[in-house]
Amino acid sequence: AVVSTQSTGVKTKYFLLLDDDVLMMDTTDMQMMIDILDTTDATVAGGELYKRGNFAGLLKFGYFTESDKRRRKMGLAKGTCQKMNRTVPDFPKCFQCDINTNVFMAKTEAFKFVGGWASEMKILEHRDIFIRLKAAGLKVAVCRHIQMLHMRAQEGDVEQPDDYEEKRRRKTKRFMSLLQNRWNYQGTWSKYFLEVDENGNLIDELSLDLNGGDC
Repeated sequence: AVVSTQSTGVKTKYFLLLDDDVLMMDTTDMQMMIDILDTTDATVAGGELYKRGNFAGLLKFGYFTESDKRRRKMGLAKGTCQKMNRTVPDFPKCFQCDINTNVFMAKTEAFKFVGGWASEMKILEHRDIFIRLKAAGLKVAVCRHIQMLHMRAQEGDVEQPDDYEEKRRRKTKRFMSLLQNRWNYQGTWSKYFLEVDENGNLIDELSLDLNGGDC
């Protein structure tokens, strides 16, 4: 994660983050991102990857299954934020959420306040930074109509080493363990499009203990 070593060196009021295999499109409305950061209390204004689905989700920590009540997990409810009454003021197509994909603009000073990216997190660093933003009470706005194109290299491409996927899988396990130790949880409970109340509390799907549900 290049951002881990550069985040404290950014001099501009805002910065735009995207991976090196992501391209801007006609729908990449950076001016709207700027307007959101200028006129609301949001720290992050995020978009979406074209045809990659709704990654924006709620983050909760707790115990999610009857058979696993001793293991505190990170709950990731993707596609759920739009069910809540959290529309960004003056931006009716945008809503508040907890985590988004790596396509966003953010306030530089707020990221410095939470410590920037952890240098030891080479991958999964986006989960760590969004958890820290939520723990600090900072807000994330997501605008799904602001889109960018993900042009990830495929196996066999010149840019893709033969053993890339295998190396990535091994590294993912290592850094997932690091992330779990950092935030004291064991495993991830991930669901799509859960029913929630206006405060983001999961309903119907769960009747289990979510003590410590916030970061």
